[in-house]
Amino acid sequence: MKKAPIIIAVGLFVAVIAFWMLDKDYATEIAVRDRTLISAGAGVLSGTIMWLFFMLDKKKE
Repeated sequence: MKKAPIIIAVGLFVAVIAFWMLDKDYATEIAVRDRTLISAGAGVLSGTIMWLFFMLDKKKE
């Protein structure tokens, strides 16, 4: 699990960027709770996709 810190960092980065973009463009239209949930979902989804790619890469080696 040497790649776990990379997966967590990418997930956090995506979540922060998603929250910032939603806050910048849709601050009055989307509630803070919904922006937080959307951003957290984006972070989890990107982390899961990275984990799958790392697992596929591991099987090729």
